[in-house]
Amino acid sequence: MALVKISPIHKVACIENVNNVSSENSKRQIDWATQVDLNHLEDEQKLKVMNLLSKYNSVFAQNISDLGQCELIKHEIHLSDQVPIRQKPYRVPYHLKPEMRSQINVLLEAGIIQPSTSSFSAPVILVKKSDGSYRLVADLRKLNAKTVPDNYPLPNLTEMIDNLSGAKFFSTLDLTSGFHQMVIHPDHTKFTAIATEFGL
Repeated sequence: MALVKISPIHKVACIENVNNVSSENSKRQIDWATQVDLNHLEDEQKLKVMNLLSKYNSVFAQNISDLGQCELIKHEIHLSDQVPIRQKPYRVPYHLKPEMRSQINVLLEAGIIQPSTSSFSAPVILVKKSDGSYRLVADLRKLNAKTVPDNYPLPNLTEMIDNLSGAKFFSTLDLTSGFHQMVIHPDHTKFTAIATEFGL
């Protein structure tokens, strides 16, 4: 299965490194020949794409340990009061305990979560995905109910669509586990502690 599908090349006006944090990703090499299907491109285009992928190989995550962090903004959580929300862990079916343990260990090893002594805690559950695998989800409804909404005005959708009028090319980008790439302000991580039968 191909990791990436590349459409015919069109000149990109600007490439900006959003996050210049050095990582182990910049040292690793990806065998793009086995990961990308370029058969629909001409030889010169294939070479340009391969050179581009090699040059920016550090931005591609092959697993959760490869994820970077977007540090342009550190997410803040402002609450209506500071009374801790401490919930007990949900019961996990016996046959799913190894799966939960495995997912928590992966997140710990990747540095996405860390042990906590917070007075806040939210339970987690495993939600079955359409492919049969499971997603670890924190039930943060009680925290959300106390979170002060961000009143920054969102752009008008109709106006945004109007601005696309006449455009010839459209691109979509997706971040692998994008939620895990957002940095939470150090003073606010305590609000996002999760409770499992293995601890906080």
